[in-house]
Amino acid sequence: MPKKGSKKGTKKKKKTGAAGHKSAASDGEDKFEGPATADPSTLMSRVQTPTEKGGKGKKKGKKVKLSKSEKVHEKLEKAIAKLKENEEYYDSFVDRMHRWLVEQAPAAIELFKMMDVGGEGAVTHDEFKSGLFDLQVPLTSIETHLLTRLLDPDDTGEVDYTVLKQGLQLARETFDLEKDSEFEAITLIITRRKFPPCPCCKMSRLEPTIESIPRYIALELRMVTFDNFKDYPGHLDLLVHAHLPVCGLIQMVIEETHITSSKISIFRDKSRSRDSLLPPKNTLCECGFFGDSRNDPEELLLYYDYSVEFTDCPILLCDHYFGQKVQV
Repeated sequence: MPKKGSKKGTKKKKKTGAAGHKSAASDGEDKFEGPATADPSTLMSRVQTPTEKGGKGKKKGKKVKLSKSEKVHEKLEKAIAKLKENEEYYDSFVDRMHRWLVEQAPAAIELFKMMDVGGEGAVTHDEFKSGLFDLQVPLTSIETHLLTRLLDPDDTGEVDYTVLKQGLQLARETFDLEKDSEFEAITLIITRRKFPPCPCCKMSRLEPTIESIPRYIALELRMVTFDNFKDYPGHLDLLVHAHLPVCGLIQMVIEETHITSSKISIFRDKSRSRDSLLPPKNTLCECGFFGDSRNDPEELLLYYDYSVEFTDCPILLCDHYFGQKVQV
């Protein structure tokens, strides 16, 4: 009896195994739906996909291997792109090579005519570079490639040597147009001005503006009361900016003379009239004194005077009598 049971068990296992094969086959039929044969000319083939073979990984495209000359060309293109980013260097390079090409154009054209067997008026990049080497051009290999690309802006692979007399005029015009277009593309963004905080109270403080091109004035500032005295210490010689406000000039007078009065005025002349008074809020430039360079400043003569707050102190009022004739 146990032997029969074991046979039945083995038979059941075989049946389950066969059933498993059938289910796997049915699963395989479900997975491979579509045409039975794959087109060998297509890249998408059911038989050759790695995901269906082992179910691991993804299909990766093969990298195209560059030749040695292509790698060198790619490095040169990256190098000249960095040179173009430096606008100051690029502008000077274009000017320098423009002058060199104009000077060497007759000899260069004759040389390239000998290289141009077909007489098409153009040579390849390699021929042009070798010709520049024969002409002893003062350039490195990267600069030589940059010059070649400037003379072939469309990247045709050839340089028209018949237009070398024009130099790099076209490249210069193109560079100027690109700068103008970049300048036009810049949009004005209105932002709120941020004032630096005070280190003590943390409140914002207003700092004076800095002029990009300052103009200077050699100012002789004399006190009206003691104008007849040459060596009076209150007469000042100052070098100031034309954008200095009159109130700032008054502050300089206070610092130099230590006058404690708050009623100091600046005048155009000794009359001390209302018309000759300079408004404290205006700058010297707004008053008509525009100044000049630091090496050659505008010379200017102004006067100042002050009044005291106390009228009952004879000591403070004693300067009123200086310069006046005493009548006996």
